[in-house]
Amino acid sequence: MRNQIIYRRATLSDVPALVEYRVKFLNELYDHAEDHATKTIREHLQRYFTRAIPSGDFIAWIAEMSGKIVATTGMVIWEKPATYDGAETGRLAYLLNFYTIPEARRKGIASKLLKELIKEARLLGIKYLHLHASKDGEPIYRKAGFTETHFPELELKLE
Repeated sequence: MRNQIIYRRATLSDVPALVEYRVKFLNELYDHAEDHATKTIREHLQRYFTRAIPSGDFIAWIAEMSGKIVATTGMVIWEKPATYDGAETGRLAYLLNFYTIPEARRKGIASKLLKELIKEARLLGIKYLHLHASKDGEPIYRKAGFTETHFPELELKLE
């Protein structure tokens, strides 16, 4: 079928696409043109995905249509000291890398990829998923049940 969408877990052979789509996402998010910083980000992403996919620290799902990757997403798994808020194991996950090429948007692809990552998280015993939603992505996450946290986070940029 010509327009059939195939969903699958990403492998090391998909690292170039994961890098490319992460950069596309960042460039759209920050309205940023390709420059020297982009080259550095690409190099870091290549190393990160190559290390983190086999270790299980990063799980990615992709969608393909007519043999072309049209969307990617990912989940970073990490562990912190256990707490009483439902994270007794301390294992958490952060969702990111949701990117769908413009011509494949508004077809439910990101929602399907989100469902696959949620299944993966449940299989791993993860109780909480975190993410930062773009304005375009927020309705997808809210529909899936994501809500604001009770505890605001603060940030300190180290230079």
